[in-house]
Amino acid sequence: MTPTLNGRSFLYMSPQKKKITSKIVKILKFGGSSVGSAERIKNVCRIIYNSTLSLSKGARIAVVVSAMQGVTDKLLALKIKEVKEIHQKAAAELKVPFPAFIFQELEAVESGARMLGDFSPMVMDRVASFGERLSAALVASYLHKKLPAEALDAREVVKTDNNFQNAAVDFPATNRAIQNYFKKHPAVQVITGFIGSTKDNKTTTLGRGGSDYSAAIFGAALGVEAIEIWTDANGILSADPRVVPEAKTLPAVSYEEAFEMAYFGAKVIHPATMVPAIKKSIPIVIKNTFNPAHSGTFIGNRKLKIENSGSPAKNISSLDGMALITVGGTDLAGVPGTAERVFRAAAKEKANIVLIAQASSEHTICFAVKETEAERAIRGLKAEFDLEIGRGKMSIEVRKGQSVVAVVGDGMRGVPGISGKIFDVLGKEKINVNAIAQGGSEKNISLVVQESDKAVAVQAVHRILFEKSLTPAIFIIGAGNVGGELLRQLNERIKNQELRIRICGIADSNKMHLEEGGIDLKNWKKPLAASATKMNLDNFLKEVQKNRSDKKVLVDCTASEPIAKRYSEFVAAGCDIVTPNKKANVLPMAKYTAFRKVLEKYGKTFHYQANVGAGLPVLDSVKGLVSVGDSIKKIEGIFSGTLSYLFNNFDGKKKFSELVLDAKAKGYTEPDPKEDLSGQDVGRKLLILARATGLPAELSEVVLENLAEYNDQQMANKLKKAKAKKCVLRYVGSVQGGRLSAKLKEIPLDNPLAHVSGADNIVAIYSGYYKNQPLVIKGPGAGAEVTAAAVLRGIIRAIQN
Repeated sequence: MTPTLNGRSFLYMSPQKKKITSKIVKILKFGGSSVGSAERIKNVCRIIYNSTLSLSKGARIAVVVSAMQGVTDKLLALKIKEVKEIHQKAAAELKVPFPAFIFQELEAVESGARMLGDFSPMVMDRVASFGERLSAALVASYLHKKLPAEALDAREVVKTDNNFQNAAVDFPATNRAIQNYFKKHPAVQVITGFIGSTKDNKTTTLGRGGSDYSAAIFGAALGVEAIEIWTDANGILSADPRVVPEAKTLPAVSYEEAFEMAYFGAKVIHPATMVPAIKKSIPIVIKNTFNPAHSGTFIGNRKLKIENSGSPAKNISSLDGMALITVGGTDLAGVPGTAERVFRAAAKEKANIVLIAQASSEHTICFAVKETEAERAIRGLKAEFDLEIGRGKMSIEVRKGQSVVAVVGDGMRGVPGISGKIFDVLGKEKINVNAIAQGGSEKNISLVVQESDKAVAVQAVHRILFEKSLTPAIFIIGAGNVGGELLRQLNERIKNQELRIRICGIADSNKMHLEEGGIDLKNWKKPLAASATKMNLDNFLKEVQKNRSDKKVLVDCTASEPIAKRYSEFVAAGCDIVTPNKKANVLPMAKYTAFRKVLEKYGKTFHYQANVGAGLPVLDSVKGLVSVGDSIKKIEGIFSGTLSYLFNNFDGKKKFSELVLDAKAKGYTEPDPKEDLSGQDVGRKLLILARATGLPAELSEVVLENLAEYNDQQMANKLKKAKAKKCVLRYVGSVQGGRLSAKLKEIPLDNPLAHVSGADNIVAIYSGYYKNQPLVIKGPGAGAEVTAAAVLRGIIRAIQN
């Protein structure tokens, strides 16, 4: 059958006199992005054609199209020349006739409007209608190359009232007209979405989401089996992907869930679209024009399983640009009709209330409206409660810059703990909730937050409800002896599947290398050496803040005080801290205490077992005794592996200075051995132990004997005196009676401190439980391997926290 032109449609076939018995089983609707260019129109026609191939005998489909992307806005701006160029270009590329007669009508309408200065809603509806009419003409003409197709101007059959720009459909008249039309037209109908007409044939538009609405109108009238909404997304997502890149496509949602999501800002479908389909129980399927193989999202009224999303919740949506209005005062409590007056006052001013919350004391009522409607709502409230405000018995407060965040899901009903999870994670993110509302159906939990907090709030709630817990993220500063050995041990544990973590950052004093997905530890040195990113603690911190893992751990394997002073910032960024670095624990008591308060505030932990005794459980033992109420009387021991080695080998055969040089050559000492001989490191360990017992001591209070001040002869004399008393020399630190000291002592051979070898540490703890015989801890107290092992234990504890 040859297509002909008439005054209402571009591609139109004469109606058949014989009644058509085939049934329309499916409506396919394509949005503006789907038909946004000639290539996209070709793709749409492929999808339509392929859909016809799977039809059973006697089944048909119909198609609804929107205007080409951006065209409606250009029409309303009267950029007619640009609109013409877009469609001329598309027609040429499609090799179909350009619908010139439609443009002649458009130009006449525009000319008349300008001449009369009439840009009323009625006129602008007529102008806006040309977008769909042009799009339908091009799609129908190109589709006709493959199968019988014609354009249907929906104004012929969709009848509305005269509320221009948001017309209400006359469903009885529309349904009759659609049904009669399809009985006479067997070709695939390419229908103009968005538009209708009044009884006297004045053009109207159906408002926001009008083309989707058109698809539902036709689907309901024809009793189809499904309505497919083809768009530029794979379906309805669990959140806005611009806010949550990890948002997932939902395989299936109920009508009620989809309605709630759409109302609260989900962009895929408009709430009004679903009403005709819901009334007829017609499933709606959201599909991706650019990924037609994807199954999309099914919307229906059948019982849907929670497993569809893996969570009782289905979606997190948000509305921005909101204002929260609070009406409060003593005149509200216990007075019937007050709430009704509040909402009537807002309604009078045409302010639409999105969310309502009221305290059980009835002292305050708050509600959310669009910011653009806030002043009107307040005006209405002031007029309604003029007397109460005048008496000082009532106040009205408005907070602008708010967002409503809604968590939606049928599966939340009767499931304990959902609200708890939401508010727990928001608390951890330090986001204040300004108002809360939950319907009795328990399908929606809505809360109001500052708009500036919205993105973080949505991401946090999505993470806790939809995403599997992310593998803990470890950030390591310091890749020297201890740091390098730690990375080796971590690699072994990960390789043997004993530890499930990601090393997301490694830094040394010069460079840093970061990978969100985790650094391969088999060869971590290569990317660090090749990194062009200089080590900068501010930038390192920013990367930690950006990481989205629920569990983050900062491991400081340096001896840096500047890094230790910034632990609080890493804690605020969500990190537990693990370190052999003693500097944070020997800061002035005020800073020491302030850091503990930061840890408590953010619910994070600090693991510094390696500060004293490397891998020995010295601090664990002390803190364990204190935690069960034991009283620590004295802690005494050899706390320096370097000094332990020196005095274990100082037998007079070699000068003391020669032994020091030997120890330096073996790597036992600091680069400058005076650091070890001064006793400063022992002093720091004593302070850490003292503070662990609850003693508020300062580093300046530790009394130290500086061995660097003695020459070889003086040291030889001390050794001679000790031997004469059947004693050995040991550099002993002690915490007792509030006093902290470290000095060279003559130790009797029957004392546990005399029985150490190599570079071992030994610590004796005297307490209420260990009165007569001390708790003795002995073993290697220095070395990269044992220190790294202690740090590794700290990491494991932090992860398990």
